[in-house]
Amino acid sequence: MMADFGMEVETFVHMAPPGEEGFDLSHAGGEYEAFKGLTHQLADLTGHHHIDPRSWGERTEDQTAHWNLQMDRLVDAYLNYRSRDSGDGMPAMSDQDLSGVDASFSINNIELIDIFTRTHTHLQPLPSHQYPNETLIHYGYIGCAPMYPSVVISLRTLAAYHQSH
Repeated sequence: MMADFGMEVETFVHMAPPGEEGFDLSHAGGEYEAFKGLTHQLADLTGHHHIDPRSWGERTEDQTAHWNLQMDRLVDAYLNYRSRDSGDGMPAMSDQDLSGVDASFSINNIELIDIFTRTHTHLQPLPSHQYPNETLIHYGYIGCAPMYPSVVISLRTLAAYHQSH
């Protein structure tokens, strides 16, 4: 159709419309192998060579196991957070909360998502915290990953979502 209007078809990038990328892939048709080869070529060009040999199911099982491992400590952190609620859904922070904090260790460059704001910051864990999400809950957030969260959502945002749905 584009050739009918004098446009060179070869100059356009052939892409599926957004949201329909998966419809054109079938593991039986060989497309998977072509894309796998493409990812290896891109990895060679960019220098990033992280290839995860696990299946989606194995990755999900690993994440579930990591959440289960820390669940008791997260429940305790959540109950502590609720006891310090300042009335707006966020904990009241005092100077004694941060006494004894090791300033050399922190959760760095983490994206905090709240109802009306989105910022990057770093958070200092308390000496008793063993997991990143334990520290995040102390500050009123929960990570999107059990071990190495880079994006976190405020608990009051999740509470507002829960109330509206």
